[in-house]
Amino acid sequence: MTFDSLGDVRTTSASVAATDSHDLLKDLVEEVFNEYITNEMPIRLLHITKNDQKIMLQLVDRDFVKEHFKEKKVPDNIHADFAENMVVDGEEREDRIRERVKKELKYAILSHRWLLGKQEPLYHQMSKEPKEVLDDHGPGCEKVQNFCRTAKDVHDCEFAWSDTCCIDKTSSSELDESIRSMFRWYRNSHVCIALLSETADLAALQLQEKGQSGEKAVDAWFERGWTLQELLAPSQIKFYGENWQPLIQGSANDRGSKVIMEKISTLTDIHMNDLESFTPGIDRVPEKMLWASRRRTTRMEDIAYCLIGIFDISLMITYGEGNRAFFRLMEEIVKRYDKWDLFLWSGRRSRYNAALPDAPHSYAGGCIQTLRNAVHQAASYEFGDRRFALTNHGLEIWVLLLGVEVEDVSEDSHWPKASRCDLGSRCAGLFRRR
Repeated sequence: MTFDSLGDVRTTSASVAATDSHDLLKDLVEEVFNEYITNEMPIRLLHITKNDQKIMLQLVDRDFVKEHFKEKKVPDNIHADFAENMVVDGEEREDRIRERVKKELKYAILSHRWLLGKQEPLYHQMSKEPKEVLDDHGPGCEKVQNFCRTAKDVHDCEFAWSDTCCIDKTSSSELDESIRSMFRWYRNSHVCIALLSETADLAALQLQEKGQSGEKAVDAWFERGWTLQELLAPSQIKFYGENWQPLIQGSANDRGSKVIMEKISTLTDIHMNDLESFTPGIDRVPEKMLWASRRRTTRMEDIAYCLIGIFDISLMITYGEGNRAFFRLMEEIVKRYDKWDLFLWSGRRSRYNAALPDAPHSYAGGCIQTLRNAVHQAASYEFGDRRFALTNHGLEIWVLLLGVEVEDVSEDSHWPKASRCDLGSRCAGLFRRR
């Protein structure tokens, strides 16, 4: 073999290796692209197009989304960009490809309060063909039209998702997947468009007096269970008022606006750090339950289902089970939570286990907050056995027993009312160390 032929062999080997690497990269991009659409995007989306400046809507599935972006050569463009820069490899390269895929596959998602009655457009009303208007010209249809127009014109999204018409609620499997995936769908959205339909402008975003029951938010959006995760999950969120005007002008993402985030923090008792960047998980359980304590849901089970994303829990969706849904949520939390403040609650107990409450509002109340602060201070000292478990005999927990005297705290007792602590049926007095 001559030196020239040896050089040809080396050149050929390098070319083959480059071709193999090129093909592997192309396969990886295709795999990440398909996987992302299948696992990280909603089951169905509204495809938004324009015809003579008129918004046209079409309900489409994931296969349509794949073909749409393939026709726009999104996978090919991603492959070409990464082929030019092969510096990173392995898992880091795959992560960067996934980030790029997410950036390209944009969709807007709606956060809103459902209208009363049957005013919202539902899944079965949506046509499989593009249409200029929905079957009904009521306020619900107008809301979807305005949402999609805002998504397209303002946020440059060709796809949009609304819980009113993008879920086939007659399919139990689809409903189950949708509820379990809801937090992830909001997190993966390009932007969450939050409609505060009872708020005229930023100045109106405040608390108002509610008589003996305390204060409430002016806008009912802050009182609904599902909107809690819709507030926390998206990386980008934009708030619109009653006339579809942005509450903050000149900003694509209100999460970076200190003015509106401070107002929302006051309305919700959620710390600014969580509003700016929230990480789901089973931690700070009483605090997160406090967030949910002011909120209500139409279906009893939803007060549990709307929290599974907040706590990063997988829970089977079973409508008809009533309060058992919240008990199952608490069961899953107990399995992975190791702090005793879980049991600092007052009010009605769960019918399934007396150690657990039957709703998030049991974690609210001034007395409970005072006790929780004391526990947090004590928790800074490492002592005691933190183990506890729910068994078929109830709560199994190791505690330190102290001898105490109980003072009468009834209404006619000599103790001032301010010093008494109302824990419902679980506490009948003030404890004094012997």
